[in-house]
Amino acid sequence: MPEDVSVNETAMKQPRWSRRSFLAGTGVGVASALASGAAVMGCGSTAPYVDAAGQSDANILNFALNLEYLEATFYSYLVTGKDIDGGQTGGGPTPQNPPPQITFPNQQTADLFAEIAFDEFSHVQALRSVLNSLAIQRPLINFAALAAVSQSNYLQIARLFEDVGVTAYAGAAGALTSVNVTAASQILAVEGFHAGALRLLAIQQNLPYPSTLAGYVPADGYDIIPADPGTVALASAGPTAAKGGFFATQAQGTQGQTNTYNGFAFQRSTSQVLAILYGSATTGTAKGGFFPNGVNGAITTV
Repeated sequence: MPEDVSVNETAMKQPRWSRRSFLAGTGVGVASALASGAAVMGCGSTAPYVDAAGQSDANILNFALNLEYLEATFYSYLVTGKDIDGGQTGGGPTPQNPPPQITFPNQQTADLFAEIAFDEFSHVQALRSVLNSLAIQRPLINFAALAAVSQSNYLQIARLFEDVGVTAYAGAAGALTSVNVTAASQILAVEGFHAGALRLLAIQQNLPYPSTLAGYVPADGYDIIPADPGTVALASAGPTAAKGGFFATQAQGTQGQTNTYNGFAFQRSTSQVLAILYGSATTGTAKGGFFPNGVNGAITTV
């Protein structure tokens, strides 16, 4: 069995379901996004962040697929009230505490979430097509890891998922071979679109960062509070420390990220990503939080 995989361009360009069929309410499952994105530019050495280094492309893409399963399933329930299509889970178990179908405040927001759902389900399809027989099945997911998803907190949880996805892709992309870096960077960019839109909605609605949910605090302290003009001259109209910034960007090279610069996306190693998703930064932790039995694949521990 081969250790590496290459992007199947046909599979990437020809998703099984069209946006029209999805939005028409065909019942086809949806969306993902812990694979959120923001462009990665010349990051210097990635060693401090990428414990994916040395892993095969298949292992890294399967790690990403765990995150895409999480988000695709989440958005599917929010938009359609249903799970994603069973043919795209690899036979994985039914999620625990699935979110309710949401009544969005207006048509624009409903359309936004439907589009994110379509994108995330397409990411699941693409990764499964690329990995083919090496693709992992969806792990058990517990959506109430922080709090039961509800009409009042779904946007905060979506924002959290997108932030983690962006930083996960930014941290791991450099460990992929060139052909897969191209595809991963395209997913990363789309996830960045999602993250920015959701952060803006949250700030406009005066919602604080998800740290208010069940005492959640990012395990690595990256609460993404940028030192941007919004915290100074535009404080009344823009981001504040309590709400986070409009974008998940690096502010001043803090938290040991000596190879990043202002305006760059945060990078997280696979261990940092799992520490947030498992709810524990203890080295060796292999399950908990959103993944009660752990994620699937070769990269599974903090």
